[in-house]
Amino acid sequence: MSSCLQWQGKARHTIALNGTRFAMHLLLLRKYWQEDPLRCKRLHLIVFEERPLSREDFVKMGARLFPGHFQAQVNELASHWPCVLPGMHRIDLEGGNITITLAYGEKRRMLKNIHASMDTYILADSCGPAVLAQENYSDWLRYASPQVYVISRVQDEGLLRQALKTEGLVTGEASVSQDGKHLALQARSGRPMPVYRADQDRTALVIGGGLAGSGVAHALALRGWQVRVFDPSFAHGQSAGQQGHIAAALTPMISIDDNFRSRLSRAGTLRAHSRWRDFPPAAIPARCGTLELSRNKGHAKDLTEAVKAMQFPREWVRHVKLAEASELAGTPIDREGAYFSAGMLVNPEGLIQTLLANKGIECMAARVAFLLRNEQTRQWELLGADGNVLACGHTVVVACGLQTLPVMQESGLMQQTRRSGEVVPAIPKLHSLHPMGGEVMHVPAGLVNGGPRCIIGGEGYFLPAVNNLCVMGSTYMHNQLMPCTSKAGQETILSKMPVTLCANLKKAVQDNEISGWAGMRAVLQGRLPVVGQLDHAEGVWIAAAYASHGLTWSSLAGDVIGARLEGEPVPLERDLLKAISPR
Repeated sequence: MSSCLQWQGKARHTIALNGTRFAMHLLLLRKYWQEDPLRCKRLHLIVFEERPLSREDFVKMGARLFPGHFQAQVNELASHWPCVLPGMHRIDLEGGNITITLAYGEKRRMLKNIHASMDTYILADSCGPAVLAQENYSDWLRYASPQVYVISRVQDEGLLRQALKTEGLVTGEASVSQDGKHLALQARSGRPMPVYRADQDRTALVIGGGLAGSGVAHALALRGWQVRVFDPSFAHGQSAGQQGHIAAALTPMISIDDNFRSRLSRAGTLRAHSRWRDFPPAAIPARCGTLELSRNKGHAKDLTEAVKAMQFPREWVRHVKLAEASELAGTPIDREGAYFSAGMLVNPEGLIQTLLANKGIECMAARVAFLLRNEQTRQWELLGADGNVLACGHTVVVACGLQTLPVMQESGLMQQTRRSGEVVPAIPKLHSLHPMGGEVMHVPAGLVNGGPRCIIGGEGYFLPAVNNLCVMGSTYMHNQLMPCTSKAGQETILSKMPVTLCANLKKAVQDNEISGWAGMRAVLQGRLPVVGQLDHAEGVWIAAAYASHGLTWSSLAGDVIGARLEGEPVPLERDLLKAISPR
């Protein structure tokens, strides 16, 4: 089949396959790619699967289909294999030069929800035209590249040509594989081939060096881009506004209706685990899991019902009763809850330093006040408050939290002029961007019996010890521009704690003996982030309004932007991309 793939000399090639039920094609395609000296630079494989394989089932299938062969490759792929959860899953291999996107869910919905340009469809063997005849063929060809190849069985050529013709594609000659069993049929739609920014220029300017900006910079640098990141706080180190924030929790959300926030949270958690799997303890002190306790109000009010309704694998989330909750936490717990094994203890300061450590990233201690389009060079200029040009480039990512709004306003990008001359809002949702301050406590582990074994979440949260300090949080103060630690804030945090605390800790708070950290979150109405390119300002992207979920969305947003710039399959469904778009 390798002679049918037609990927020679290309910068990228995307292949769609119908199901992990013949997942060994993934191993064969990787082998063909490795052995072809004229292979494409980056190979992307998209697998649509309504009945996903668990990691254990994948390994069993590999052993059954290839006994004694490919075992090392099977084991390597299995080490990346995702939990069986609905949505998009991405596996990166060969230093990111091979990616596998697993689309789990009802097939027709996922076909409509994918964001990719398919260069090849493999419809051979278990997914021949006999199967496709029972489906809506237009769903499969919806995102076909202007020049697409369809690989099928030789005996189905006539049926395949008729199906392509029905969808408005003009077929050409067919090439047959060496074994004579398969053919690659070329088809053209007449549309121009897409051109992506990575085909022209691989440099980017990122405004903001916090969790948003560092996540984007890291994602682009992994793809071979040269990135310059601008943040005035770099004058005091590369951890920007997170200095002194010793620990925070990454915990996925769950809801009974699996709403946008829950789906984004799940996708972000999965991306973080993939991107950070080899990060040092300085960035990820512990992968300890999260015990989320039921509460009387808020998103966890129906926590138990949500766990039952979604029926996710127990390796992702499970309901726990009092005895198991206490065992997991290492301290008495008086409520039932849910345990997320994906809960992760993160050092935000160390994480940002690790993200920015890539050799393709240059950090600049400077404040960008606004952007200006240079029509002669067709580049964006980044200017300081004094009007001096700091840098210029074709791709700019504005990821500076609350400062995103004034930068957009000063740049004149909050409005656009229609052809009729009417001036209309261009980014209406950004007008609700506002600060929300918050503080946490740094409690000596000795005052809380060494701290919990896992992350405990309830009305507040209680984290395992890092350097003999346990973080307790948090407060939420809307429109607080200058957050600070306070006795009143610490008393509020203590009142939220889901465990019984000793009198010595309460006395230490009264005596002002407990330290802490305070920071500011940028929040939009609806609590969803804004990630995407501006339609009215080509080359300008936004990654902002992460609210209290900066850890969750940092790497996901970076990979979404990186994929769009590179022409890769995007690791997020179209409806979610629309929900977080600047419009």
